[in-house]
Amino acid sequence: MLGVDVPILAFTHCRDVVAAVTKAGGFGVLGAAGHTPEQLDVDLQWIQDEVGDKPFGVDIIVPAKYEGSSEGGKSLSDLSDMIPQTHRDFVDDMMERYAVPPLPKGDAEGKNGGVSSEAEPPMTYAQAVPLMDVAFSHPIKLIVNALGPPPP
Repeated sequence: MLGVDVPILAFTHCRDVVAAVTKAGGFGVLGAAGHTPEQLDVDLQWIQDEVGDKPFGVDIIVPAKYEGSSEGGKSLSDLSDMIPQTHRDFVDDMMERYAVPPLPKGDAEGKNGGVSSEAEPPMTYAQAVPLMDVAFSHPIKLIVNALGPPPP
C-alpha cells in the first residue's frame, strides 16, 4: 500500500533518520511541528534528493479544535494567564526544591528554548496551512495529522 520493502514506519523530527529509514526500505515520516514553512521546504527537498522516488511522509499538527479557535487562537500570554496560581506555586516549589534554573527569557520568536509571550499562538490551523502547502508541493506519499481528524 505504501510501496515499502519492509513494514517499518519511523516518525521523527530528524530528516537524516527519515532518509535513512526510507533508503533502507521502510517509510520515514518527518515531524514538522517545529518547522517554519521555509525550513520544511529545505528539509523536504533534502529528503527528496536523498531518497529519490522512494516514499516518505510528513506529520503536521492540525488541531480540529483548540482554545480560542474562533479568534484564531490565543496568544501565549493569554494561555499563560489561564494557568491557576496553585499550579504555578506547585511548579515554583518543585523548581526551588530541586534547584532547577529557570528558562531564559526568549526573543519575539521564542528561540533558543526561551519563553516569549509575543509569539504566535501555538499549533493553530493558520500555522498549519502554510506547512501543508509546502508539504503538498513535494512528492510525499502520506500526510499525518498528529491531533486526530482535520478541521471541517
